[in-house]
Formats: sequence, structure tokens, C-alpha cells
Amino acid sequence: MLPSLTIHQFPAALEMQPSPFGLKLETWLRIHKLPYEVSFSPTKMGPKGKVPFMTLGEMCLGDSELIIQMLQQKYEIADEADLSEQEQAQGVLIRRLIEDHFYFILVYSRWVDPDGWPDFRNRLFADVPALVRGMLSRKIQKKVAKYLKDQGIARHSRNEIYQMADQNLKTLSNLLGDRPYMIADHPTLTEASAYGLLANIFYPPTKGPLFTLFQKYPNLTSYCERLKNDYWREALRGGGESPKFTP
Repeated sequence: MLPSLTIHQFPAALEMQPSPFGLKLETWLRIHKLPYEVSFSPTKMGPKGKVPFMTLGEMCLGDSELIIQMLQQKYEIADEADLSEQEQAQGVLIRRLIEDHFYFILVYSRWVDPDGWPDFRNRLFADVPALVRGMLSRKIQKKVAKYLKDQGIARHSRNEIYQMADQNLKTLSNLLGDRPYMIADHPTLTEASAYGLLANIFYPPTKGPLFTLFQKYPNLTSYCERLKNDYWREALRGGGESPKFTP
């Protein structure tokens, strides 16, 4: 019997897991049929000061990529290790595009874009007492906006940011082509990463500019639908609202 594995996540404020990294981690665990439980908290942070993070016995580990690397070694899961060096390199590049660039556009679309912020705020802070809801939401929004400006994405105009998003989607669409998966004939870590972000564009209840751009690429919408059907069939939207997974 496998030791108890718990993933610590943000609550499913969008009727699904709003963190692409949290959804990535859970999707990877489901791809490899590893059972886990989920502990939801809006404030609890892991050893690197962020979520998701994982506890496994006495071990506590942060960062989705490092968690997956540890689990690959512990359970001898080849994942992308059995691919060619070129395919592995493609996987790294795709994940860097998604996690180190496209992710910040998604955050901008939720926290800064005036078309996305009001609905995201109302959903994210719905359970906060009304007396402090406005003050708290404005304080956190200001902090996130500064973070995005320091990171760089928010130094661009709104039109420039969504042009970058469209370029990212076009790149992913061209890389996928008519294949079922990005780099191999089976789902890998790269699929989990791609689904984590793309599902957060495709499935949330509010549809903004990123959703409109996403619809231009039918192979990406089919890709999301296929992964959801294979690994999140029970989910209301994109997945991540269940407290546990048992293969």
C-alpha cells in the first residue's frame, strides 16, 4: 500500500482548481494512477512560500515540478525519460513557455484586466466577510499588480499582452498539430503542464479574452476535452474540486 500523499491546494473558487500548477500536479498523479488526498486552504503556504505543496509521511515538498521529479524517482516512473533527447528538450521548452510566460498572462487576465477582475474578485473572495471583503481584495490585487509589473508582463499594454497570448496559443497549436499529445504517443508531464493552464482558460465559468483567443484553435480545445475525459471525467469543469482520488 502506498503511503498517504496529500496535495495542499487553493480552494476551487472557479468551480475548479484555479492554480495551473495545482491542476498540473493533480493531473500528473491521475495520469500515473497515484492515489492522493487534497487539503484546501486559501492561506496555508508550503516550504517555498507558495502552493501547491505536498506532504508524504514526514516529508513536505514544494514546487510542482520538484514534487513530480521526486515521485518519479520514488515510484520509478519513466514518464518522459524514455523519450529521445530531442523530445525531452521539446517538453522542457513547452513547459517553460506555459509556466514561465503564459502563466503570467493568465494572472494578468484575472487580477489586472478590468474586464476580468470584477468577476474573478467576486468568486475568489465570496466567502470573506462583507465587512472586510473590499479592503482585502484591493490590498491583494495591488500586491499582485506590483508583482506582475516587477515580473515584466504588466509593463506591456493590454493589446500587446493578448497578442502575446495569441502567439503562445498558435505556437502550442502548431506543435500539437493533429497528434493526440504534445511530444509522445502517450500523456506525459508536459500534458499535465499544458492541461493545467489551458483548462484554466477553457473551463472556468467566466469567459474573457483568453477564452475567445483559445477558440481559434480547435485542436487545442479537442486536446483539453480529451484530457478531461480521460482524467477528470467526473469534474464539473476542468477538475481539481475533489477532496481525494482513488484509481
